[in-house]
Amino acid sequence: PPFSLSLSLFLSCQTHCLDKQYCTRRRIGCFMVIMGIEKPAWLEALYTQKFFVGCWYHETAKKNEKNVCCLDCCISICPHCIPSHRFHRLLQVRRYVYHDVVRLEDVQKLIDCSNVQAYTINSAKVVFIKKRPQNRQFKGAGNYCTSCDRSLQDPFIHCSLGCKVDFVVKHYKDLTPFLRTCNTLTLLEIKPTPSII
Repeated sequence: PPFSLSLSLFLSCQTHCLDKQYCTRRRIGCFMVIMGIEKPAWLEALYTQKFFVGCWYHETAKKNEKNVCCLDCCISICPHCIPSHRFHRLLQVRRYVYHDVVRLEDVQKLIDCSNVQAYTINSAKVVFIKKRPQNRQFKGAGNYCTSCDRSLQDPFIHCSLGCKVDFVVKHYKDLTPFLRTCNTLTLLEIKPTPSII
């Protein structure tokens, strides 16, 4: 089954990458089948991995907070892990109002983010990764998220990448037309640091 294949590739890739060798498995393009819909494994990892927690592999190192998602291994990593993933597609995760966000410029290389409301932090446009439901007494005039009913600015209809994916899966039953081919994705601000492995 596709899920067990993805899981075995993920586990072997994770061990392989920690050995600091180039990962040839990234070209396969692992997909996970969730409720009958194929989603890229990196997208599921972006939703499920924990960010802004200490890296167990570099637990004694300073600045070991996991704030990068390796899209090829489908894991969250810290800056000390970067040398082991230097040939992989890396996506930096940031925090904004206690939620995980990614730069719009980076994530647009992977998936169509049209109609997702973006916010500006440190002069960069970012989008939220996960849904951000909002409790509201009544629905007034204006735009609301198609998935979680959060109030949005015009012309946006999705408050996060997760809400857009849910909308596409529900209405089109296929995420493929919204995915983009991206063979390289490098970090701009985080410099690789030597690590003792």
